[in-house]
Amino acid sequence: MAEKQITEVAVLALFREDKVTVSRGAQLLDIPIQNFMDLLNANGLTLCDETLEEMKQDRRDFHKLLKKYNKQAKAV
Repeated sequence: MAEKQITEVAVLALFREDKVTVSRGAQLLDIPIQNFMDLLNANGLTLCDETLEEMKQDRRDFHKLLKKYNKQAKAV
């Protein structure tokens, strides 16, 4: 295995373990961020591990908190 491939495997493993960000992974491989994102996709890795339903719930929770905050801010 060539040195570049070994480095790619190592960086992908670090990304998978949440040890490096997309930008840091791209930097380590000396490639543009978009190329790193393509590499992630080619290896079955995603930028987000939340499901669509979890994201929707996060959005609902955020709006509830925002509404509560706005009410409290008006009361002050």
